[in-house]
Amino acid sequence: MNKADMVLIGASIYCGKGLPSNKDFIAIKGNKIIGIGELGEEEKYISDSTNIIKFNKESFILPGLHDNHIHLIQAGMYDKYADLTFAASQEEAANMAAKFAEKIPDENWVIGFGWSRMSWGNKEIPNKQTLDKVLPDRPVFLLDSELHGAWVNSKALELCGINRHTENPEFGRIDKDINNEPTGYLYETALSMVGKQAFHFSSEIIEDLITRYINIAIKWGITSVSDMTPYLGLNLAYEDTYYKMDHQGLLKIRVNAARDLFEDIDNIINIRQKAKESGTGMYKVPYVKQFIDGVVANYTALLLEDYCTKSGEKGKSLLNLLKLDEAVKKAHNNGFPVRLHAVGDGAVRIALDTFERAIKENPIVKNRHQIEHIECINPKDISRFKDLNVIASVQPEHIISGVPTFDDNCYPEFLGEERDKLTWAFKSLKDNGAILAFGSDAPVVPGNPFYGMYVGMTRVHPDGNPVNGWNPQEKLCIEDLIHGYTYGAAIAEMREEELGTLEIGKLADITVTDRNLLKITPEEIKETKVLLTIVDGKIVYEG
Repeated sequence: MNKADMVLIGASIYCGKGLPSNKDFIAIKGNKIIGIGELGEEEKYISDSTNIIKFNKESFILPGLHDNHIHLIQAGMYDKYADLTFAASQEEAANMAAKFAEKIPDENWVIGFGWSRMSWGNKEIPNKQTLDKVLPDRPVFLLDSELHGAWVNSKALELCGINRHTENPEFGRIDKDINNEPTGYLYETALSMVGKQAFHFSSEIIEDLITRYINIAIKWGITSVSDMTPYLGLNLAYEDTYYKMDHQGLLKIRVNAARDLFEDIDNIINIRQKAKESGTGMYKVPYVKQFIDGVVANYTALLLEDYCTKSGEKGKSLLNLLKLDEAVKKAHNNGFPVRLHAVGDGAVRIALDTFERAIKENPIVKNRHQIEHIECINPKDISRFKDLNVIASVQPEHIISGVPTFDDNCYPEFLGEERDKLTWAFKSLKDNGAILAFGSDAPVVPGNPFYGMYVGMTRVHPDGNPVNGWNPQEKLCIEDLIHGYTYGAAIAEMREEELGTLEIGKLADITVTDRNLLKITPEEIKETKVLLTIVDGKIVYEG
């Protein structure tokens, strides 16, 4: 009998949905689980050198949590740069950015995240003049709470050569006033015109940003992430830094990076192979990704029918749809699952139609394509996820992101009563056979999976409204939410044979919390603390 390097004992153990729940210990050797059993059976796995970690019965052992959708570099930036989440006006946000700028006198760019005009009194689009008053001499780049708009000052516009003669980029817009002068607000891909300079970091800074996020993730029990590196015209993959960190054993969590759908496929294959050959397996390049549309708040989410508050406006795709079709087929035929950002019901349908054509043309290739966000869906498309084996990659925290009170929520007004009923239709998708893989979209939201579980169960904003939750018929139970953050995400990664549940022979990615998630209230769930995070058989965090 193999002796274990580590035995976890005493806590309540959740192996996974449908698996036995009467287990008392887990034995780990190397990076794998070699034993799970009842009290007394652990003795045969223990030697003098075994690390025995004892917990009380209130503690809870579950499969390592997986965030199926983050922007890792931006999440690291969110930890480092100005947090504007709670600004109540553009003036307050500008002052917060200026105050933060004093902390980084040696850096040229002032970067910030998280502001939302929907939580401001006048809800007006911000302008460069407000920033110029407090930060006239340093370029400023402030991303909104959804990462689909940027607010910049005159200095940033000047450095990036954006003026009254600058044309809009494809699928983006430079907001301009009646005199055709840029106002300082950039929609969608237009933000990359400034981002290319603002995000021009050294490898040392990139490593710091990655490390910052990882150190936050492991405190939340996150053992694996799906990193969406293509970002509205920007490439934030930084694969050379990841190669180095993986080779040096500096990646404490599994990083699964998406490449750009429109990138040269041979280059992606080479990057995937280099990651496999040069590292420890903690950095992988499993899939490709792109944006079909934008977000509801900016009228850039693509709908099947007009916005209720803007007649004649349905939004539009951020992509050339013919090129999208060709690129998806090429990726599919080369064994790359495709992940498509689709917020509006029109974009979701386009994504499903595109996947369907690729699958029908080449049904032999077994990919698991994914649609990201699915904030609004037409009833006719719900069952198609199961039919096409397309993963619903969704983010519970998005339900309340950027709007602390329900009164600030623009979706009911913008979408109307009928469409609003199927916003974030998690239960409808699940009940119709879709596989749900949960994530956060950090730094759009902080990315605490326990808060995500709370929101998925309650669907209430921080102000406690609506009292019974927004679209309460779409609430999920805690076991379904845990399943989506573990096994559902493992299925999305095509790694369910080695991750996502606690079973003998699987990789030892394990999260231990201070309370039994299955037996407490939603309010208690959001206060959960992590006691231990184990990744690949190694303890990476102790709380």
